[in-house]
Amino acid sequence: MKQHKTFCRICEAQCGLVVTTRDEQIIRIEPNKQHVASSGYACIKGLKMGDFVHSPDRLKTPLKKVNGRFEAISWKQALREIGDKLRAIHRQHGGESIAAYMGNPIGFSLWPSMTMAFFLRAFGAHKLFTPGTQDCANKFAGGERLFGGPNDQVFPDIDHTQLLIAVGTNPVISKMSFISAPHPMDRIAAIEERGGKVYWINPRHTESAKRAGEHVAIRPDTDVFFMLGFLHEIIRRNAVNREHVARYMNGYDLLAQTVSAWPPRRVAAVTLIPEEKMQQMVTDYLAADGAAIFSATGVNQGRFGLMVYWLQEAINAITGNLDKRGGVLAGRAVFPRAPAAGAPMISRIGNTPYVNSTIPAAIMADEILTPGAGQVRAMFNMSGNPLLTCPGSRRLATAFDQLELFVCLDIVRNETAEYADYILPTLHSLERADVPFYFFTMMGLMPVRSFSYTDAVVAAAGEARDEGLIFRQLCRIAGVSLAGSRMLQWLSNISELLANVPYLGRLTSLDKLFLGVLTRSAKLGGLGKMRRYPDGRLLTPNRPGDYLGQRVQTPSGKVELAPPDLVERAKTLEDVFRQELAAKSALKLIQKRERFSHNTWTHNVQAFVQGRRASNYLYIHSTDAQLRHLSDGDIARVSANGDHIDVPVRIDDDMMPGTVSVPHGWGHQHATGLSVASQTAGANVNIIMPDGPDTIEPASGMAHMNGVIVEVTAAAGDSGAKTAQA
Repeated sequence: MKQHKTFCRICEAQCGLVVTTRDEQIIRIEPNKQHVASSGYACIKGLKMGDFVHSPDRLKTPLKKVNGRFEAISWKQALREIGDKLRAIHRQHGGESIAAYMGNPIGFSLWPSMTMAFFLRAFGAHKLFTPGTQDCANKFAGGERLFGGPNDQVFPDIDHTQLLIAVGTNPVISKMSFISAPHPMDRIAAIEERGGKVYWINPRHTESAKRAGEHVAIRPDTDVFFMLGFLHEIIRRNAVNREHVARYMNGYDLLAQTVSAWPPRRVAAVTLIPEEKMQQMVTDYLAADGAAIFSATGVNQGRFGLMVYWLQEAINAITGNLDKRGGVLAGRAVFPRAPAAGAPMISRIGNTPYVNSTIPAAIMADEILTPGAGQVRAMFNMSGNPLLTCPGSRRLATAFDQLELFVCLDIVRNETAEYADYILPTLHSLERADVPFYFFTMMGLMPVRSFSYTDAVVAAAGEARDEGLIFRQLCRIAGVSLAGSRMLQWLSNISELLANVPYLGRLTSLDKLFLGVLTRSAKLGGLGKMRRYPDGRLLTPNRPGDYLGQRVQTPSGKVELAPPDLVERAKTLEDVFRQELAAKSALKLIQKRERFSHNTWTHNVQAFVQGRRASNYLYIHSTDAQLRHLSDGDIARVSANGDHIDVPVRIDDDMMPGTVSVPHGWGHQHATGLSVASQTAGANVNIIMPDGPDTIEPASGMAHMNGVIVEVTAAAGDSGAKTAQA
């Protein structure tokens, strides 16, 4: 048996792991107690990765759809046919006819995500869809406006803060977003232990709020009014650090004017947070020696995620808590900053802007279905399941059917892959060398600055190949160069020729050459040196006071407190306020993370879907259930946007009255390539989520997936939970 030290790649935490193997089989996975950042922390999903690697459904050979059925073919045939088709589409319709989607399971691995970008660039293509516009693109758009770039993000100095206000987040279940924080609840509980205070603003009394801090219920998708009221009260109390603002920030007067109409008493009518409670939170925030207000996915997925981010960071900034010990910090990237992007790209669909070089997934179906120049005709889906994770699932299914070429690269055959022309078997993260992903390397979003390198832990399963190898082979066949660089394609070809040469091939693999260049660019030495730090390598700690006036990337060098487009959009909130008042009795649907689920891809592991975990549910407060004559276990019909799903009911008085929840990622009954998941129940909630250019948040492209108004009734029969599919 062998022991390997590596790190997990399923979320921001990137926890250190110890993997025991025998004959290329994973025997056991344990937390690495010596890891410099995670110190023995790991979640149940990371510890069960061996079940994914050795799944009986694991793809081990390329597949081609022939007469509606998938047949095994050779790599030579698959690459030749796909490459020839790509060449023809590119020649006839140009690069904008080629697009890609990159899913969550691979989004936390740096090498594959970089090579997908290089692949698109080879064809002059720009349409990269990701889960970002389902969970976090508002923060990238906010970073551009306030701090000068999408990668310019701040995070709570969680180990030193005296007051944390956490909005729309539940770290017990989903860790923390845009911050690498293993042991999240131990760190949050420590705030109270050192005499501080924690508030959780959420429509649901979450597991996190039950462990530490105080829960404050808020009506879903009214967070923008909460932030307006909070900021209004700070300004009314003259609690602004004026000297600090004058020195480091622009736009304060316009910001103050924008929030002047929104006192706590007024916003209470829609947030349902009593004025007295808002006043108390402001008092506690201002009294703390180091305070942070922070929001995550629950806010991001509302209609105003970008505006909430703006107002939230304006609060932290004008009170002097930005760049302060115990407030919010701007981390330092590990790798040198990439050159600034060129002119912003705009989609042909609704003139929708790209965010951080990606295009909103909520307009993916429109990009495929809408005729004209730039219509997407070829799609590459890498480790994603957009049919279950993106809004408008039925339209997406129709769109995928229309594609001239649809290729899925994955370790299993999921629901989206059923629409593919070809499925190519790729690597699990434990089968590849890697370094920490984008949030670490390019953004520095970690309270404990560290860096790790891992070699592959086990060999590739069957004929599975590295995604980078697949992409560069396709480029060669299609007659283009990876990343548009002849030199890079030449290096790729040489490394491929040397791959089978003993020892030399291992040293000259393109992925390791690339990763070695990156680590050297960060002055960490090559991969040989990084292997001396199997428990990770501590880097220079974050330092408060090194950001403002020094590293802000805006043209002025100052934080921009009043971005013009957001100030203009704030003028529309009077209408939104009246709409909220008129809809006070309507039910609003929110998302809900679950401990044993991770989007769509964990449901094919038996341990995660046992017993009552084999379905998603409609979580509803007993009062709302009684009004609709629903009991625990009944089948409810949830309707919105002209469609419906049927799901079983679970009475849950942790839900705020007027709020219901249906976790996303379910509805696997027709997934013939997933032997475990296909036996589960539940329904795909994204069938009823709105999609298209008119439904997304302007400027951020975020899909509206939280706070959606729905109707809930008893279903006509008990079969709905088994039949609601995309």
